[in-house]
Amino acid sequence: MKDGRFRLWLLATAGGVLTALALPRWHWLWALPLAAVALVAVLQQVPPKKAFFFGFWAGFCHWVLAVSWVTEVMTRYGHLSGVLAFVALAAMSAILGAFWGLAFWAAARAGERWGWAVLALGLAAGEMAQGLPPFNFPWNPLVASLVPWPTLLAPVAVLGATTYGLLLRLVLFAAAFGVLAKDRRGFRWAFLGLGLLLACGLAAPGFQASGKPVRAFAVQPNVPLEVRWEGENLQTIESWVWGLSKQAVEEGAQWVVWPESAVPRLLERDQDYRASLVAFARDHGVWLTLNSIGFGERESFYNSMYVVAPEGTIARYDKVHLVPFGEYVPLLGRIAFLRPLVREVGGFTPGREAHVLPGPEGFLGGAVCYEVAFPLHVAEQVRKGAGMLVTVTNDGWYGDSAAPYQHLVLAILRAAENRRFLVRAANTGISAIVDPYGRVLQKLPLGQRGVIGESVVPGAGLTPAARFAPWLHLLPVSGFCLVILAQAWASFASRRRMSRA
Repeated sequence: MKDGRFRLWLLATAGGVLTALALPRWHWLWALPLAAVALVAVLQQVPPKKAFFFGFWAGFCHWVLAVSWVTEVMTRYGHLSGVLAFVALAAMSAILGAFWGLAFWAAARAGERWGWAVLALGLAAGEMAQGLPPFNFPWNPLVASLVPWPTLLAPVAVLGATTYGLLLRLVLFAAAFGVLAKDRRGFRWAFLGLGLLLACGLAAPGFQASGKPVRAFAVQPNVPLEVRWEGENLQTIESWVWGLSKQAVEEGAQWVVWPESAVPRLLERDQDYRASLVAFARDHGVWLTLNSIGFGERESFYNSMYVVAPEGTIARYDKVHLVPFGEYVPLLGRIAFLRPLVREVGGFTPGREAHVLPGPEGFLGGAVCYEVAFPLHVAEQVRKGAGMLVTVTNDGWYGDSAAPYQHLVLAILRAAENRRFLVRAANTGISAIVDPYGRVLQKLPLGQRGVIGESVVPGAGLTPAARFAPWLHLLPVSGFCLVILAQAWASFASRRRMSRA
């Protein structure tokens, strides 16, 4: 009995860990079917009363591995001890693991025949729900595992990442059910799901150009966060950024993108800095996109993106979605030992709306750092007329961990979902230029200083993923809520019949 229980805990651990290993930076795609077999095997052998705990443990193990980089942020920049940083990681993983537990609980109540389908629905619903307040952490969607193979990304333009993740889980879990239960129905459902994904891939719209090609360049100054922004260091940082920008112009740039926190000066408070930006854009006839702190009423300040036009006008967009463990600590800000971290990294005010910015050959959809993780944010900008996408970030917080790779993959997904070119400038890397099909055209690795350039073209039209983004995004969680309600009604009806008898 004890041996069997230990084997189930081991299978739950394997299911969570293998799912994490399919994600960046590992991308072990072969781990996904093995994870599916492990998770469905657990589901088939645990009673509903214990299913939540096994699912919770699988999710906990998954998140501890997938976002282990959180501890580095807390120790290096939040000044927490290693023990307290791990406690915070464990708390975060427990919160996210609870979504897995709920999915397992509902799946076990559905019975062996349909439990695998409810599990897929529940995990997809949890993936969507973790991006909602108060969690605001739409990180590591399952579809991120497919990004190195752009052909496999084709359905994302029709389904969006969340619904694609649901269908992918259904295929994997149906096949696992067929193997474990030796039931042909599982294989039939798996083939049906594969056929649907193939149809969505074939039906995915192509790229529609709406303007002339633009030579876009991303600047990567590679300024370590440990470098203090003062004295000679300040001059050195500026010389790097301006030197790389001039190099881009010499190579034919029409649009230059600086990363988040590229130059430690305030555009709205430093008139000399503002004048130098305008002069650069005017003298070279280029568009310049950059990041600085924006100021509002009552001493509020924003993490803002600015676009300087060749004629000297400046437009501003304020970051709407703030980054957990960078600008605030989700759910944990009230915990006493984490308050120093909150004070260290917090203080920004969220922007009000995801509006577009003027840019070369039309409008730009801008995402500051973490915002690119939110598919609804980018889709809204595309619906408002964004022909190209741009994201700026400073991933130096995360060192040489999986986080910069996971962050890049989210930007690639947004390009593929919306059929738009995307320019990504990252302070310490990974800067990239991505085409509308999710293919990386140019890339600068972590820890390298330089520029990358490519011709990008503004796009037109809306993919189904962009047009119906809110509905597609809600599909898994709506379906899962219906399952929970149906189970509750069935339980209520059963108890009522028993009481009458």
